[in-house]
Parts: sequence; structure tokens; C-alpha cells
Amino acid sequence: MEGFGFQVKVKRTNRKKSASITLVGEIVKITVPKFMSDYTVRELIKKRTSWINIKLKEQSLKPPIIKKNYISGELFPYLGKNFKLKVINGERASIKLVGGYLVVKLQKNEINIKNSAKFLLQSWYKKHAEDQLIKKTNHFSKIVGVTPKSISIKNYKSRWGSCSIDGELSYNWRIILAPHHIVDYVVVHELCHLLEHNHSPRYWQHVENYFPEWKNSRNWLRKNYYIGSL
Repeated sequence: MEGFGFQVKVKRTNRKKSASITLVGEIVKITVPKFMSDYTVRELIKKRTSWINIKLKEQSLKPPIIKKNYISGELFPYLGKNFKLKVINGERASIKLVGGYLVVKLQKNEINIKNSAKFLLQSWYKKHAEDQLIKKTNHFSKIVGVTPKSISIKNYKSRWGSCSIDGELSYNWRIILAPHHIVDYVVVHELCHLLEHNHSPRYWQHVENYFPEWKNSRNWLRKNYYIGSL
């Protein structure tokens, strides 16, 4: 969509009853219900232009993300603690958390060591993310008093979690890199959308009731956005 001082990408879906705006790099992504007219979308963007410009400026001031090389000695976080990567040769490819090391075994004839180590490491993270997030969601759903329809792990680039209008919860597997209490916040955040499917004051009151430290956790995620770059 043109006519603004920034790039806008509009996504229409049957799965939403209200609009949402997110930033993906320098692109402003707005997800709207299919029935919403272009005029209404433009008016919504105009109303949020000041907020969008502030967020774009904040993003431009963030330091560049340092890419991982997936070599021995690099630090990789898991539930808030850093572990050293140790890449060694073995009979078959595998990965284990041993003491303070994430030990990646690659076959001796492996040609692309970086990609293979990255694949194994991300697969390990995704498996542990699924285990932890299902466990935490089941725990907090009893406290909040809701029952999600399903729980899934996704490869999101610009969000930590999502709750569909049908009650389907999905999480970004990378949240498993954050400390336990940050993961708890994301879980409670999404569960509270089963009570209020928006970000109204009433919604945030639900979050406050079940997770009083939510503001600190949200700020932590904003400052540590780089954990999503793994």
C-alpha cells in the first residue's frame, strides 16, 4: 500500500475480527479482516502514523545483530543461561546438553559444518521449546481458567506468540532462549487472549491479575529482541 512515508504491507485474513500492526524490519505489516475496505485500512494507518514513526526510529537506533557462526566456543542461551557450543566429530550426528556445553557431533565427512551444526541446534531448541511451552501452558491455563484448543510451535520472525480467534495458541520457538519468567509471561499473555481477544485496558488487567510483573517482562523482550535472530 502506497502513499505513506514508510513501506506498508497489508495482509487480509478470515481469522481476525480486528486489525493488528507489527514491524518487520522497516516494513509496516498490518493484518486485517478480509471484509475491511482499503479506505478503512488507510484511515487506521493514518491514526497510527505517529506511533509507527516512533517505533521505526527506535528500531533504527538498535545495534546490529551479530550473526552466529556455529563454531566451538560461541555462547548459546537456553532458558536464560548461556552454554558454550562444542562441535566435535562422531559416528552419527547428534546434540546433547552436557554440563555447561551444548555438544554437537557431526560426521567426519561433513562438508557444510556451519549449516549442519545450525540445523541440529535449532532442532534441539524446537524440541525443548515444545516440551517446555506445552508444560507451561497447561500449568497457567488452570490458573487463568481457560482451555486452548491447540498448542503449536512456529518459526515466527517478528512475534513471540499468537492466539487465534478459535483459541489456537502458537509460540515462537526462540522464546526458549529467554529466562523462565519471560517464557511464563509470553504464555500468560497468549492465554489471556482467550479471555479478551484484543489489547484493550480490560485485557491488560487480566494479564496484571495473573502476571503482575508483566511490564518488566515486556520491557526485557523489547531490549533483548536479538534473541530472535538465532
